[in-house]
Amino acid sequence: MGDIEIFGMQISLGTMIYQAILFTVLIFILKRKLLGKVLCALENRRDSIDHKLKLAEAQKQECDRLLMEQREMTEKAKREAKELILQARQEASSIVKEARKDALVIRSQAYEDIRRMRERGAS
Repeated sequence: MGDIEIFGMQISLGTMIYQAILFTVLIFILKRKLLGKVLCALENRRDSIDHKLKLAEAQKQECDRLLMEQREMTEKAKREAKELILQARQEASSIVKEARKDALVIRSQAYEDIRRMRERGAS
């Protein structure tokens, strides 16, 4: 067979046909033997990735739900704490007022007792 020249290089037409046939046979063998396994592996990998993405999305939604729940609980706890502080202040104020009233009564009774004792002592 004849040689041809492409881009300044001598190429044997017989070698080129022989290599094309070998390449075609190689592709056919690879397609027949390996392509199914490769496609199966790729399909399994894709399914695995899809499953993990769905799982991650579900986990993200659960995390968002729990975060909202936690924020609501925190806000509720803050409101309850403010209410308790307000009640404690009111109760403390009430206790102080009662204590002042009691102290005033005790002091008045003490002054009255002192006055009576002086009157008895003077008589």
